[in-house]
Amino acid sequence: MLSFAETETSLSLKGKQLESSYESSMIQLQKELLRPVNKLNTNSQREAFLTQETYDAKLAKFVVLNEASPQGLAEFAQQSSAQEKLIDDLLSDSRLMIQMLIADGAKRPSKGRSFGSAQYGPAIKIYKGIRHAHPGAESGLFQRLALAISLEHSVPIKQSNPLAKLEAPEFVDPIKRYKHYEQAYMKGELDSKFSKLSIWELRMVVNGDEPNETLAWGRKMMRNYRPDHITSTNEAWRYVRIVSTDVKYGSGDVKYDLSELQKYQNILMNGGICGRRAFFGRFILRAFGVPTIARPSRGHGALARFTSDGWVVCLGGGWGAGWTKTLYVKDKDFLSSTQARKAPYEFIQVKRAQWAGDVSGEKRVYGVHDKEKPGLWNQRALDKQAMIIEKLKSTTLKAVGANLGEADGKAYDKKMAAQLTTLAKKVLYHIDGSISIPASAYKENEAKGITTMKNFEQGFQVFLPRFDLKGITLLRGGSWKGDEKACSSGWRLPSSGYGRYENWGFRAALSHDGGAPSKELSIKINDELKIDFVYIKPGSFVMGGESKTDGKWHCVELPKHKVNITKGFYMGKYEITQAQFEAIMGYNSSRSTKGSNYPADNISWQEALKFCENLSLKTKRDIRLPTEAEWEFAARAGSTNKWFFGRDSSLLESYAWAKSNGANKSHEVGQKKANPWGLYDIYGNVLERVADTYDKNYYAQSPKNDPQGPLQAVYTEFEYEINVDKAGDYLLSCLVLTNKHSQNLSLELNQTSHEINLPFTLGEWQDSAPIKVKLNPGKNILKFQRNQPPQSGIALKSISLKPIP
Repeated sequence: MLSFAETETSLSLKGKQLESSYESSMIQLQKELLRPVNKLNTNSQREAFLTQETYDAKLAKFVVLNEASPQGLAEFAQQSSAQEKLIDDLLSDSRLMIQMLIADGAKRPSKGRSFGSAQYGPAIKIYKGIRHAHPGAESGLFQRLALAISLEHSVPIKQSNPLAKLEAPEFVDPIKRYKHYEQAYMKGELDSKFSKLSIWELRMVVNGDEPNETLAWGRKMMRNYRPDHITSTNEAWRYVRIVSTDVKYGSGDVKYDLSELQKYQNILMNGGICGRRAFFGRFILRAFGVPTIARPSRGHGALARFTSDGWVVCLGGGWGAGWTKTLYVKDKDFLSSTQARKAPYEFIQVKRAQWAGDVSGEKRVYGVHDKEKPGLWNQRALDKQAMIIEKLKSTTLKAVGANLGEADGKAYDKKMAAQLTTLAKKVLYHIDGSISIPASAYKENEAKGITTMKNFEQGFQVFLPRFDLKGITLLRGGSWKGDEKACSSGWRLPSSGYGRYENWGFRAALSHDGGAPSKELSIKINDELKIDFVYIKPGSFVMGGESKTDGKWHCVELPKHKVNITKGFYMGKYEITQAQFEAIMGYNSSRSTKGSNYPADNISWQEALKFCENLSLKTKRDIRLPTEAEWEFAARAGSTNKWFFGRDSSLLESYAWAKSNGANKSHEVGQKKANPWGLYDIYGNVLERVADTYDKNYYAQSPKNDPQGPLQAVYTEFEYEINVDKAGDYLLSCLVLTNKHSQNLSLELNQTSHEINLPFTLGEWQDSAPIKVKLNPGKNILKFQRNQPPQSGIALKSISLKPIP
């Protein structure tokens, strides 16, 4: 028989009498059940036993008495005759007890590393309280919901509250929790799968620490702010995608949490690492009625969630990488239970085997990965579970996000443009002279960093993404000023905030747009100039160098770590030349050796990005800076040594213009030998900019697949065209939604710049404070920008202009 930690409450005389009664009942049930159980000597006999309901009522009563312990039940029952009756009612209701046990029973209070008795007394009290307050909880979904809350809240759940609201209850009120979900369901605010959830699955919806008001806020905020995440056809990322798009990774802003805000509002506003991001993901899933669990792994917080196709990991590594805070300690054991429960009429056989094991005095074992060796019946339970899974041909879904879930592609639906109604694109001119501009009426050819989406009011809105400070940029490959240490594959240089030097240049990369790749290709700039590219196949390598120093001109290059480049791409055969740069940018700011075929130098990161952007617009191809990982992969060309040519540093001068042979100046591109993959001057000549910014800890946190470096800034701009009959002064305001303070928009109108400070709306729609602008007769272009990082995401519904009399 199972043993549990003793409770601290002492028993009265009445309590001792009740304990004796419960214990006698339990002993008698065990004797009655052991007779048929001990007669089962063959596997076929045991299999037949598991398929019968004959002993379910006695088994359920025994297991409840055993899990609760006679003393635990007596301590609850002795407190009043009403509570004694609750226990009597429970022990006489075999259907209810079986429902509880299939859902893994009442919770147990933790006491250090041990657990107390299962709290069936508080559970039945909560259940009866819900039934009394809400008669609709008698059957179907609402009965399952009531029972799930009763089991999960049988050990009170401490409520997370704003620090300023000290009068708020310490624990979540389970009856109010039921009312909240019942009302949300009746209003159609929950996920469509909510009505089909089992009691066990519902437990993982209703067990949050957030106040009910915060759950309501979460749904309203999402409906207003990111409706696209609610209506996403990708069920695995539905709702929780907001973690990737809007919960900033990094702990630097956590110190700015506001005491008057609730825990999850602060996380959305200030981001966090690992745990905080997973906390928010689980919260938003619970808000919409989706089962979810913590699925931490070593050094990471993570989450898994229910989908109609099975449970999937959204944040963190795949199944097998972590554990759960459930009875199924290993995450794979939890997953197995979710899969077997899809066949409820067969899954009860798993539970019967566990109950038979309880009667036989076995220790419960919940999975094949448990450290405990299962007894006869618990092994039978695991075997039966495995058979069900095999019969169902259950598929284990892969994790949809790796290392905190920065995956899933663009949220923007490219078909959205075709769905826009005429009204959504039409500027409205009112009889009183005011002008209403739908946010979705922006000029698409002039827009950048803006997403259109349907809202829940049958209209459209736009979303402007968050972006951060650009940070310290990185350069790779060494230069004509560099020694053999710098002119190597793993060495990296931080820009340390300085914009440009005479040995700072760049090399372009080109995304492969599908189809069979060419070994080489050229992108035409004009009739005389082109850029040659070499195709770099996907592959893996160990990234990193030797430096442990973090300083003004030094980077941490450790730990060395395996990186997978999963997508082939094109790398510029040569560094961008001065002729190429001038043809696209209209000027040549190089300071070293001037010449059309010499590398462009004295190049800032912004200039390199702008060159790629302008060339992309011109050629309709995705030309960009390589990521740091792409650069090092291409530079190494399959080598694991310091140099792609091996370990003999005397060979460097054959491949690179370095300090030893560069004569203190740059040289024409392509004069030295290429590396094995056909890239010239990958070492030496000028330093080459990459897309990443620098973070000394990034290598330790870098994802294995296609690392993009720390989050970079996003530049947003969009514009509207309006026409007025005569010049005049207007008050302009924007109907916006923000989840962070200190957000703004810049407006350029008729050669005058304006700053629009946006209100902190916390998920609600609100007009910004009006600013005075002047319109000219005829056409006016309102050009909006977001160019003052850091900025959080904002939703924009409309712009209004009201004439000033």
